Amino acid sequence: MNATEQKVKLSSGEIGYFVVGEGRPLLYLHPAGGVRWSVVLATLAKTYKVYVPVMPGFDGNPVHAGLDSMKGLGKLAGEFVDAVIKSKCDVIGHSFGGWVSLWLTAQRPELVDHLVLEASAGFRPKGVGGAPSTPEALKKALFAHPEKIPPGGKTMEVEAANSKMRAHYNAARETDDELLALLPAITSSTLILQGTEDRVIPKESAQLLKTKIPNSFLIYVWDAAHSLEVDQPERVLGVTESFLARSESFVANWGTMAINAG
Repeated sequence: MNATEQKVKLSSGEIGYFVVGEGRPLLYLHPAGGVRWSVVLATLAKTYKVYVPVMPGFDGNPVHAGLDSMKGLGKLAGEFVDAVIKSKCDVIGHSFGGWVSLWLTAQRPELVDHLVLEASAGFRPKGVGGAPSTPEALKKALFAHPEKIPPGGKTMEVEAANSKMRAHYNAARETDDELLALLPAITSSTLILQGTEDRVIPKESAQLLKTKIPNSFLIYVWDAAHSLEVDQPERVLGVTESFLARSESFVANWGTMAINAG
């Protein structure tokens, strides 16, 4: 995937971002592990112009002075859309990125068309789920199929630095009560994806989002842990592409699965 890396100056400082593909704009907000290129992103880039900003402090980038909250990252994401995309766009957020995307949508609803939440963080029941502290336990929690992890990856130093950003942005807490109160006002058509084997973000989190966001749809991805795009790329891609293309109509059977009433 030939993504080009660029930079843009925003109110709190400069951030890097990647752009790949052509077509309708799609903003992708990465998880706490940083940017991970997947089959899902590569395939979406055949139809969409995909923008992937790197949040301050991740993947070797410096933190921005005074920017230390998820709400602040949501505001920054809005600035990014204003400065780079310059139009309403679809948004996909994975885990930490899902939390940021919800703050973006709550603060700047005019910027978000379709919203896809992959195992969004920020809404765990007390004492349930969360990221394990050791690398071995974390890998087991993130992947139901670690054999599908793409080759390469990040250095241990970058992974360790990325992990510290959860505390920096107060993203290790279970529930963002301020954001939770704002969810009923979200009008964007929203797809909530939850892996059936996810133990980092429990099913109760996805169910809570479904009850709070009015125009939302909850789909369980079979045999996927927290890293849905790695564990089950075809299943995630199929439902995401259908949702982005058809909005609410994606829930109806179509194509070879449709019933021929004629």
